[in-house]
This record gives sequence, structure tokens and C-alpha cells, in this order.
Amino acid sequence: MILMIHMIPRIFIMLPVLILLLLAVIAVIFLLIKLCSKRPWIAVIAVLLLLPLIAFVFLRVSYQGFRAHRNFVYSEPEHISSESEENAAAIWLPGIEDEFEANVYPSKLSAVRSLGLHIGKPVRQVFGQTSPSGIILFHGAHDRGLIEEFGRAIAKTFPDANWTIAPETVAVQPDEVGVRIDIVKVQTNPVPWPSGSENEMTSGTIQASVLAGDKQASVKAEFIDKPWIEDLSSFLNTSPNSRFIIAKSAESCMTEAEANQQAVQNACSLVADMLGHAPLRRSGVPVSFAKPVNSTDILEGNFILDRFVQSFEGTAGKIWRQALLVDASREKLKNLAQRKAVIALARKTGFARMFFSIFGLIVLITVVYVFLNAATKGYYVWSLRVAGVVFALVVIILLLV
Repeated sequence: MILMIHMIPRIFIMLPVLILLLLAVIAVIFLLIKLCSKRPWIAVIAVLLLLPLIAFVFLRVSYQGFRAHRNFVYSEPEHISSESEENAAAIWLPGIEDEFEANVYPSKLSAVRSLGLHIGKPVRQVFGQTSPSGIILFHGAHDRGLIEEFGRAIAKTFPDANWTIAPETVAVQPDEVGVRIDIVKVQTNPVPWPSGSENEMTSGTIQASVLAGDKQASVKAEFIDKPWIEDLSSFLNTSPNSRFIIAKSAESCMTEAEANQQAVQNACSLVADMLGHAPLRRSGVPVSFAKPVNSTDILEGNFILDRFVQSFEGTAGKIWRQALLVDASREKLKNLAQRKAVIALARKTGFARMFFSIFGLIVLITVVYVFLNAATKGYYVWSLRVAGVVFALVVIILLLV
């Protein structure tokens, strides 16, 4: 059933060509029948001339296909863009994570930045509606840069409050609040991309606890290390011998599946552009045949090394976006280009076989008609003609469909 559904558009696309071809076949059959009915020797000469010609052309097409596959040369594109930024969608503009609360963040730094921007609610829960005069950030065992990023984000939420970093032994004054950062549920996994330095990525939950007197409230944020999202330039420097591109969903999506579809489609476009800049030399294959890239090519070719799926709590519901880390290595592109060349050659050979099958069918029907007409002494001339045409139409339809 699925195969038939996919074949329907192809049938409708081929319908004008099919009609024109059928009309041409009918005209040729009637012409040959008319000539051969008066001069039967014409059929014998036509068969003797056409059969070697058909065999020669068929063998030539097959040999070209074999030679093209054997002599396939992949020419590497001169320039590859690591990321598609020409028409950046609004969902990927800087600051979107600051405006909306996300379900997950691509690094600890972006997670604590979000916590600082959304710290207002737990502060009001423990301190009331007035703003504290000072906010003490307990250093703990965390990296100082992480705490400083948290403090800069808090300064945007409470611009009139002074924030300082201090050890947990410092007493919190009545007009101040203290904030402690805890990283829990930490997990480490091998990175799915070839890496020259970092071989593990971390995921977990960062919790910011606000303390004032005997009251306490907290806010949480999930994170998973995706350095290729957070800082692409630094990520590329860690793997100088690898080559990556970033594919992203183009619009604000209402579902995760829609975001995935858009990201994969963007990956198809980027890889197709790269194949378009890498001509298939000496293959005898038009670029128009070899260039189109679909999701099957991307998925079966294992181009996708990693993905980052993120949702935001918008006013009308969740908004989804997705980014893909795509392997643009020479070997991947070469394998895909070779596969597309083989497919294109198969199409070319298939068209040639179909054409010569139809042509041979016309000759065969004409020869059979001549002998049957001679055997029946012309009594069933129109019956044989109609039968020949109908048989030709049925076989041609089966070949095209």
C-alpha cells in the first residue's frame, strides 16, 4: 500500500509523456503495418537492421555505466560553511534562552545564566515583594567563572542589589539573601563525535537555592554539554582534523517531530549544496541527477553525529527547536556522491532499456501482424491491427508504471 501511494505522484507526472508516447506508437504501428501489408519483405529488412542497432546501443549504455562506476572521481568542494547563518530564524537568535525558560540547556554556563534571570520568583517567596539590598553567592566547590556568570544574570533581574561571592560560612544579613548552587544527577557519556581532547560529555541538573532566615526556595535547570551549540569556534578548534556543519530547524515548531523534520531537511540542503560544488568528473552523470539529497541519504549515511532538542515555555504553549551536528568529512561526502552517481546511472540505464523495449515491441508486433495477415489472406486485417495496438498499449503502460 505504501509503495502504491508513493507511485501515484510519479504516474501523474509521467501521464503527459505517456499520452504522447502512446500516440507516437500508434502512428508508427499503423505506418509499419500499412507498408508491410503491401511489401512483407520490408518487415524482414527492418528486423535485420534494427536488432543489431538496438543491441549495440544497449551494450554501449551498459558499458558506460560500468566504466563510470569504476572511474568515479569525487572532487572535494573548495569551501564548506560550518553553519547556515545567512537566514537565521528568530528561534535561533541570541537571547531567546534569556526570554523564555527552556527544558534543557547546552552547557552549565547557559543553565546558570537562565537560573539567574529567573531567580526572581524564589527570592520573592523567601524575602517578600521588596528587593534585597544584597545577594550573597556561596562559592562552594564550583568554578568561579560559573558563579560569576550566575551573578551577572542576577544583576539583570535585581539591578539595585549588590551581589558578592563568598564562602558558605559568611552570615546572611536580614536585608540580604544567600544563594547556593548545587549540581545533582550528574551523568557522563562518551562524546558521539571524533574529539581530540574532551572524550566525555556531562549532563545533570543545576539547582539554585535561595536562603533568607529560616526560609528556603529553589529553582532548577537541566543541562547537557553540547559544545558545538554553545561555542562553535572553540569546538572546531578541539577537532582540527574533523569537519562539521550545523543544521537547524528553520522555524518555531509546535512539536518535537516538526523540529526534527526541519533540521533534517536543512541537513539535506547543506549536504546537497556541498555535492553541488563537488562535480562528479568522468562519471557521465548529470549533476541534476546526482545532487538531490533526501532524509534517507542523511540517516543511512550516518551523517548525524549528535542532536540537540530544546523546548521553551511560550505564551501559547511549548515551542520546539532542534540542531544537528553533521559529519561533513571527505569520506562521508565521497560515499554519498558515489551512491548518488550509481542511482543516476541506474535511472539512465532504466530509461534506455524502457525506450528500446518499446521500440523492439513495435517491431515485433509489426512482424507478427505481417505473418498472421498473410496466413489469414487479409480477412482479419482490422482485427489484427486493433489487437496489435491494444497489446502494445498494455505493455507500454506496464513498462512506464
